[in-house]
Amino acid sequence: MKTPRSTFIFLTALAVSGSLLAPAQAEEKKATKHSESASWNFDSIGDWFQEMGEGFADTFSGPKRTAAPFKWTGKVAAGKTFEVRGINGPMRATATSGSDVELVAIRSGRRNDPESVKIEVIPHAEGVTVCAVYPSKDVSRPNECKPGGGGRMNVRNNDVNVEFELRIPRDVNFEGRTVNGGIEADIEGRAALSTVNGRIQVIAGTLTEATTVNGSIRAEVKSIVNSAEDIKLSTVNGSVHLDLPEGVNADVSAKTVNGGITSDFTEIEVRKKWGPRSAEGRLGHGGRELELATVNGGIRITKGN
Repeated sequence: MKTPRSTFIFLTALAVSGSLLAPAQAEEKKATKHSESASWNFDSIGDWFQEMGEGFADTFSGPKRTAAPFKWTGKVAAGKTFEVRGINGPMRATATSGSDVELVAIRSGRRNDPESVKIEVIPHAEGVTVCAVYPSKDVSRPNECKPGGGGRMNVRNNDVNVEFELRIPRDVNFEGRTVNGGIEADIEGRAALSTVNGRIQVIAGTLTEATTVNGSIRAEVKSIVNSAEDIKLSTVNGSVHLDLPEGVNADVSAKTVNGGITSDFTEIEVRKKWGPRSAEGRLGHGGRELELATVNGGIRITKGN
């Protein structure tokens, strides 16, 4: 009976990783003589498995193919939103001193043709929406790009990865949404970010949303301008760390199942005692709702400059 390809890959990876990790374990035992505890470097192990996976992918799925970069430059009115919607792939947005939004999309894949994923740009009254539009399995119901989460994005078994690089003017808001990939943003305007599998790291003038399922959240809000918009930071598997400026006004609630909660804001008028699982308090005079939640991970609220 033939061994399934996936089983072969797993067993080979397990055997190779065991042989590579054994010396590391021996060194780690030596290191414990000079320290109270030792810990695995999960990032290094994860990077190693990722590189090994790339090698197996080259062997069994063919080499990676990359389409010509898609580039777009244009203006978005002050106070309006530049929205980017993806499926597979990370997003990175940085601030620019210029007046134009700049976008570069890199499409790559092995089994599927990266050229089959189209990048659509939709101007509308609230700004501009850009989508990675994958081919639909149902030809009678094609995928389509529409602003604000509308349209249709039904994708299955497509390995094309779209990596977005963006530069956002200081007076433009940014919304980034993907499924498989992390999101990084360092902008001056308002940010709203969501993914399913990936971590979120964001620095923004103000923030309304940072949500994921599998990944940690690290957010910094720079502006003390009091907005009426609520803030929601939520994950299932990962920690949540929010850095707020002094002088911010908000009603805070934080909940975790497996993890603790800490805060630098000792002057908060606490309505419910801060505990290891849930907390409620008032920053300044209160106002908008600030909700932080996770299941497996800790929550930390720190005070910025």
